[in-house]
Amino acid sequence: MDVIQGRTDIVRDPDSGAIINIDADAHAVAVASARARSITKEQMKNNTNDINSIKEELSDIKSLLAQLVNNNGR
Repeated sequence: MDVIQGRTDIVRDPDSGAIINIDADAHAVAVASARARSITKEQMKNNTNDINSIKEELSDIKSLLAQLVNNNGR
């Protein structure tokens, strides 16, 4: 691996010419960040499903209340 001048976190592969990140701490941070985003996305999905469920239940309750009011008025 060839050291890139002025950089300690990346090297160049002499065979392919690819730049390779060798900073394990930065990789760990990136993995943790991706995991946190995934968890946040899943929580958002669950919250959205819960909200939609609550909306449906509230709509059902409103319909039942309307029926009760209409039946009592007769």
